[in-house]
Amino acid sequence: MKEEIAAKLSSINDLEDRQTLKKVLNEVFINLYEHSQAMYQKLEQRVFAEMAETSHIYDIYTTALSRQRLDPVHDFLRAMQKEDLTEKEYDMAGIAKAALSTKPYPLMKIFLNCDYRTLKQLVTKQQVFHGLIITNQGSINAAFTLRQDISYFAQVTKLYESFINNNIPWKTINNPYIFRFAEVLLQKCERLPEAEECIKEVQVDFGQYKQFVHYDIVPLWNVELLQLKGSGFPIPCQDKVNFEHTVDLTDTDGYLAVFSNETIRYVRRTRQALSIIAPTEQKDDWDIIRIIDPASRNLENHEYPLVSNAKRQEFSDIMAQKGQRAIRTEAELRRLVASFIAAENLTLSHIEIAPRQDKQDDSASYEMNFFMTDEVRRADYQNRLLLYFTARDMENFLICDQISFVVSEVQMHYPDYKCEGVLL
Repeated sequence: MKEEIAAKLSSINDLEDRQTLKKVLNEVFINLYEHSQAMYQKLEQRVFAEMAETSHIYDIYTTALSRQRLDPVHDFLRAMQKEDLTEKEYDMAGIAKAALSTKPYPLMKIFLNCDYRTLKQLVTKQQVFHGLIITNQGSINAAFTLRQDISYFAQVTKLYESFINNNIPWKTINNPYIFRFAEVLLQKCERLPEAEECIKEVQVDFGQYKQFVHYDIVPLWNVELLQLKGSGFPIPCQDKVNFEHTVDLTDTDGYLAVFSNETIRYVRRTRQALSIIAPTEQKDDWDIIRIIDPASRNLENHEYPLVSNAKRQEFSDIMAQKGQRAIRTEAELRRLVASFIAAENLTLSHIEIAPRQDKQDDSASYEMNFFMTDEVRRADYQNRLLLYFTARDMENFLICDQISFVVSEVQMHYPDYKCEGVLL
């Protein structure tokens, strides 16, 4: 544009007219053009910032660790529940009340590092275990049972809701550890504990399963809840109803706004800030979920393997993520399975479509997206899509969990089938 104006001015022979026109253009049109160009560049940068490939900053990493070895100031991993950081205290009044009513009472929590098939058998067959409740006044013979601990499931469900509310595509969380916790239920004891008694120890004879039982294990992930202040003043939106609040970000971690009591219309993420559109003008602090990026962290060896839902950053995988196309070929299904780092120990041998059956004992997988329901299709009309896997390390107790993670991700792409994994 500037070159065209200069050429037009040069073609004017009358110097006085040329000077007058040049003065008018410089004072009005050139400034207007430069302002328009600057605003256009800002808009372009904003669009490209929103379209940048940032899905990897929302990858979830999980592991488990003994409470005694837990570092409370670790720069990467956080305990899923703060209650796990304190030593277990027994409620004698609750135990006595449960004993009188003959109702099972959750006494403590254990971690089972066995394979999935053994775990499923252990928590579903309601086997009775015998043991002792040792107090400061002696010991009490007691009977116990196990049931799966689902206390961590609600946190995963809330995280899923936050992803959806923030318009971030959901990837199945690879967290096999939360499925391996079980509650030890007190079924009955030979006498009622006295009110002044204090429990020193609970000893349970788990028999053949003793080698798998571990106490004081804490599940960890790279997720934490923060309260961050907005920066600057809220900017009124064009609709004259909502306001745009800006939360400045100083790192490359993933951030999600929590849609709690405040009505948030939508959230927009750029590299430098989180923009929250809400009808409220006076709001200082915002509940924000931070997903810590492991790029610059010290990923030391852990007591249990550190696993994640991260994908390989290959060109084909990035293009597939941007395209969001439906998978309908075996080649694309294989590409999806191979794109996850967690599947590097697995090989997809072949797939098979089979009719739906009531008993599915051959399945080596479970649903990790247990909170997702499909209200459109009837489950009894679905055929089974069987994915047969082989594994290089058959001794790894997380083999079935790795298969479950991959199959749960495939399930979201194949809602017409009931996807199941089979270990060969």
